[in-house]
Amino acid sequence: MFDDLNLQSDYCQKTSPLYATLFETLTGYCKAHNAGTTDPDLIAFFETANACWQGRTFIAWFERPLLLAGALHQQVLQGHAPLLASFYASAGGSFTRQQSASFARALKTTLGQRHQAMAAFISQDTIQTNETSRGLTWLLPLLEHWAGKRPAVSLIELGCSAGLGLVADCYGYQVALQGGLQWSQGGSPDFDINLKGGGAAAAMTSLAHMQGLSSAIRRRIGCDLRTLDCQNNTQKHILEAFIWGDNLPRLNRLHAAMATQQKNTVDFEDGDMVDCVRRLAARPFADTPMICLFNTVATCYLDNAHYARLRETISAAFHDQWADKDCLWIELEMPREGEAVPDYATDAECLIRVHTRDQHGGLTIRYFGAASAHPTEIMIY
Repeated sequence: MFDDLNLQSDYCQKTSPLYATLFETLTGYCKAHNAGTTDPDLIAFFETANACWQGRTFIAWFERPLLLAGALHQQVLQGHAPLLASFYASAGGSFTRQQSASFARALKTTLGQRHQAMAAFISQDTIQTNETSRGLTWLLPLLEHWAGKRPAVSLIELGCSAGLGLVADCYGYQVALQGGLQWSQGGSPDFDINLKGGGAAAAMTSLAHMQGLSSAIRRRIGCDLRTLDCQNNTQKHILEAFIWGDNLPRLNRLHAAMATQQKNTVDFEDGDMVDCVRRLAARPFADTPMICLFNTVATCYLDNAHYARLRETISAAFHDQWADKDCLWIELEMPREGEAVPDYATDAECLIRVHTRDQHGGLTIRYFGAASAHPTEIMIY
């Protein structure tokens, strides 16, 4: 866990002073624990964490750090960690680097007192994704493909959490292209996005079809191991807890996205991605000539063998049960280990991949663009 915490601390340096300090402090605790010099006040915390994760394999390096941070934030939001709350903007507090020592003392006390109450949170199967800014990363390739024939669409999100990504076409956007060209759509939450790259102008043009696409979506289906209900306060608080505690704008966007989602009909399928695709493939979707599957920073939690099964299952659905449909599978995901990424995409944090059926029973892959996991800029190839 030491290396994971250290990496997460580095990741937060430019974006979250509070969480950079949180992970630096946890890294120090973990280093001492690995050296056999665990602070006596933290022995029970490490025993609880180890019990929660015994026998579990983590695929993404950021899973354990974000589960710990989420569990602590949940305690803050529920009023069970008053010493930490004074440092969390989400609880009315504030933090500066000069407060690092007092923050570390509050953190140690909280871990010592609340570790058992945190156990249910850190035992969760996966991170509950709640980054509402990822919508255009799948909407742009879908719009480009859809605009030609403008068919009715069934939309399926893999790893959907609470399904907030499924209504991304209803959010507000201020999109700018280098050179001054702009496009906007009213909605809530609202995002400022810059488009760059050789395909940016064409992508900007496709945005004119957004309202038509929204009207063409006949169903929105979300798949996840444990889907969350935004109208259930307990489950809503899980989503809030995964927001970094000093990022109030993102927390406000989450609340706005929940309100927008509740104005739309979203259906859910609980289960593993592979099993969900198999079940959905058995449904005819007779009223929609087009089916679009998408996932954003979700398959990074699958090992290569599991991801290969997902790809095979989607390919089988595209060629068999949905052979009469125009099918797309769109991903915003980090490059996978061993993936033959084109030279022009080697530095991307996350790649936008578009999969379609080929003529040999498999799938073709096109690298449409790239973005960060929290995009304010999208590169279009």
